[in-house]
Amino acid sequence: MGLENQVALVTGAASNIGYAYVKCLLLNKVKVLLCDINVDECQVIAHQFQKEFQNINIFSTKCDVTNEDEFENAFKTCIKHFGRLDIVINNAGVFDNSIERRWSTTVNINYGGVVKGTLLAIKYMGISNGGSGGTVIQTSSLLVYSDSYHCSPMYLSTKKYLMEFTKSFGKKNHFSLHGVKIITLCPESTTTNCVSSVCKNETLHKTEECVEELEDLKNSQQSKKMQKPDNVGNALITILEHGKTGETWIVEDNKPPRLIE
Repeated sequence: MGLENQVALVTGAASNIGYAYVKCLLLNKVKVLLCDINVDECQVIAHQFQKEFQNINIFSTKCDVTNEDEFENAFKTCIKHFGRLDIVINNAGVFDNSIERRWSTTVNINYGGVVKGTLLAIKYMGISNGGSGGTVIQTSSLLVYSDSYHCSPMYLSTKKYLMEFTKSFGKKNHFSLHGVKIITLCPESTTTNCVSSVCKNETLHKTEECVEELEDLKNSQQSKKMQKPDNVGNALITILEHGKTGETWIVEDNKPPRLIE
């Protein structure tokens, strides 16, 4: 089934990858609700796309994924505005390793937000609740496969657990009950400010070894051709069309995505 006229809800829509997701969804004639704690930026993005593309259907709303009422209101807003919901992209996330001060924020957004978003997707799209089924995509990170980067344990652990959550919650016996596919996408670092922000926010165990590791990561990303966010957006379309529930896909080197067996 094609994606045309389907409706997608995207969290973290004001981020670089979120922006790329929205752009590629619109190019495939999907109607999109932009959700982000920064609603002003979402509105700017929506207006930009309305000028750039013709005959698109886009809307935006404020959404803090740690606020259960606000998050659910985003789902209600989506269905009220578009009349349906087919795709949920759990993309909101933070890369802040100030563990002493902000570890709970990282966990509540990177993991808690995905759990809430998935459960709300099943509530509003699940066939057991009167829906027509749909697809949920979780954004993880290719860094979880790295053996050389250890300085962001909270970020890495939350992102790595998304794959286990997807694998468990996306099993066929669960899918047969609610008809909602659950898939994880792990992008390689893109041309964002991700690595720079990590270097600034890294405060736990700031040893000489850790600082060197962060600098090595930053230098390696700068020395290679960075993956473009649009490549991640195109990967999203591929797995929406071909992905199966419980799968994890990775996308790197500006190449098409590939399934992790």
